[in-house]
Amino acid sequence: MKLNKIALALFAITAAPLAANAGVTISPLLLGYHYSEGADDEQRELLENYNGSGENFYKENGLYTGAALGIELTPSTQFQVEYGVSNTDAISSLGRTLDTEQEMISGNFLIGFEEFSGYTDNAFKPYALVGAGQSKIEIEDASGNEVTSTKDTIGNLGLGAMYRINDALSLRGEARAIHNFDQNWWEGMALAGLEVVLGGHLAPTVAVPPMEEPNVVTPPIVVVESDLDSDGDGVPDSIDACPGTPMNVVVDERGCPVPVDITDELKMELRVFFDNDKSAIKNQYKPEIAKVAEKMREYPNSTARVEGHASKTGPSARYNQRLSEARAVAVKSMLTNEFGIAPNRLSTVGYGYDQPIADNNTEEGRAMNRRVYAIITGDKTMTVEQTKDMVVQ
Repeated sequence: MKLNKIALALFAITAAPLAANAGVTISPLLLGYHYSEGADDEQRELLENYNGSGENFYKENGLYTGAALGIELTPSTQFQVEYGVSNTDAISSLGRTLDTEQEMISGNFLIGFEEFSGYTDNAFKPYALVGAGQSKIEIEDASGNEVTSTKDTIGNLGLGAMYRINDALSLRGEARAIHNFDQNWWEGMALAGLEVVLGGHLAPTVAVPPMEEPNVVTPPIVVVESDLDSDGDGVPDSIDACPGTPMNVVVDERGCPVPVDITDELKMELRVFFDNDKSAIKNQYKPEIAKVAEKMREYPNSTARVEGHASKTGPSARYNQRLSEARAVAVKSMLTNEFGIAPNRLSTVGYGYDQPIADNNTEEGRAMNRRVYAIITGDKTMTVEQTKDMVVQ
């Protein structure tokens, strides 16, 4: 056994601050039996690959010694860092017996069953163990020369129990399975030891019972009929001239809704496009003109300014001017004759080709310029019941 490594591990553990917070655990000495013969075939194959001389080895079972330092995460669960060494013999296929040392360092979670069943005063505390770490196996000959070695990743699974002697000392026993991921073999271990807790174990959180309200007898409230306000508008029923007012409505001193005038403004646009050298309205635009007429009937004081435009084609500017005016008049006439809008609410103007919105040198641009553009504006005033969330200008 390499005692200097064990001594170094024990020194690091016992050097933990003595003034540590509650829940710091130390297992200064863990003793166990390390079982590895179940992996004979795999070990022989592994060590043959390392040796390369035709001489094969497998490791016998042996004594395990270790130490651990941990911290309690909850009153029944802790995380531990454990270091341990197993010293035994390696048997050679040529009949030689060689010294073998297996070092293991791992981090393990010890999860108490009381984490799920609830905390008790029972001194017996079973737990499950799960963790991972590293295993290093070295085989040396009688002269201390290394014959072969391997360093692998391991995983730990186990079941154990603590027996609490008092709040500072516990006896520990455990059975553990160890899986070597790199070499794909299993090992086993049974160990026991003493665990010391610095500062005492963490205490379970105790639920605080709710405070009981004092048993105060509240005298009944006597409601005078004249003070009743059935609709909740702030005016007693005895003087409420408008009972049943909705909750959000503003009322006057008589309990009646307060009227308020609000103005609703109208602003909409109309665009109608025409074929070349034409002022006839295509059927596809009649529904849009009908919508304008419907809004103008809804807003009786609304007016419309109808502007006619032309593309830069035709025999002369004068001709295009008249064509743009004819297009504006065509829209006005449809609003008046088909939809009953008064002529004095509509004005027309023609701009010829002076206000293009697209390039007159392309067919697409000229098609966009053959248009009527109308702006419809107006407003209407309505009297409604004022509500509490209404902003009155």
